[in-house]
Amino acid sequence: MAGIYIHFPFCKQKCVYCSFYSVASLQRRAEYWEGLFKEMELRKDFLPEKNIDTLYIGGGTPSLCTPAELEQLMEKLQQYYTFSPSAEITLEANPEQLTADYLSALKSVGINRLSIGVQSFDDNILRLLNRRHDAATALSAVQEAARAGFDNLSIDLIYDIAYRSGEMWRQELATALRLPIVHLSCYSLTVEENTLLARRVREGQPYLPEEADTERDFLILREMTAKAGFQQYEISNFAKEGRISRHNHAYWTGEPYLGLGPAAHSYRHPVRQWNVADLKRYVEGMACGRPDREEELLTLDQQYDEYVLLRLRTCEGISLAEMEEKFGAARKAQFLRQLQRVRSDLYRRDGDAVRLTEAGLLFADAVAEELFADG
Repeated sequence: MAGIYIHFPFCKQKCVYCSFYSVASLQRRAEYWEGLFKEMELRKDFLPEKNIDTLYIGGGTPSLCTPAELEQLMEKLQQYYTFSPSAEITLEANPEQLTADYLSALKSVGINRLSIGVQSFDDNILRLLNRRHDAATALSAVQEAARAGFDNLSIDLIYDIAYRSGEMWRQELATALRLPIVHLSCYSLTVEENTLLARRVREGQPYLPEEADTERDFLILREMTAKAGFQQYEISNFAKEGRISRHNHAYWTGEPYLGLGPAAHSYRHPVRQWNVADLKRYVEGMACGRPDREEELLTLDQQYDEYVLLRLRTCEGISLAEMEEKFGAARKAQFLRQLQRVRSDLYRRDGDAVRLTEAGLLFADAVAEELFADG
């Protein structure tokens, strides 16, 4: 099976933390769709098969797409691909766009999973993050989506914010876990370059908490989700049984995917490609049939490093048998030697599997670096 990612780059305003490529304008919208459909045609043979298991429409703010645009998108995709009967078709959505009429239209064009960008149920924090909705709108949107027949609902929350106490975080999680959701993504607030958040932090605004508060929030998150019947399957992701994000899981396990739209990435072993993160250059390249795109052929060391980095993020961890099959016995032996340098409280070995502990998940990237090929 294979997956497709569509990047819709338009927003009404930028959130302080967002580092994804987007434009806070709806200009060039018609040109974008023309370019996207042209790219779809040009890249119809990129994936190794035509049967699609997951489609993820991200952004940007994809819930700014009209039902007519989404219907045309689905029709165009079906000219080149066949969707499996159980395909997971996700749309990222902001709460303020999820009216009853819009939700009904989404169902009618084939969207069967929503990832709703709630981020917080505290109005003060929502203002700090520069979100357009308030807590009441977020609650209403999730409940309205359930009434519309969406039974595969995910919401995003952001933790690790200096303005929020541990008890406030508990209250927000309790609110989220009472909702009719089957998936929860919780991300630590991270300062990325070229974001409004980075500028505000440089100016001295105290967005980021102490390290002890980060650990506190993460432990609260794990505790409360487990009690509510959610399984943590990746550092930031929790799901009811059978409701993991198949699109994201395929990414972490190295399955092929095609990315369409400006700044979208694609992967087909061992090649990674990415489109230019510039709407004007993207549409101009597509118009003349010369996509503005870069690619790299991953070396064996790069493939190995990526395998270690991504698998350690998951709660399945690294399979030593799979590692040997993919990279050979010598690389597996090197991994086990390097593993001895990692603090013993950060990982555990369960037979064939090496997994990070609760403490290790907080330092997953640092642990992975210790285990890279040139380590």
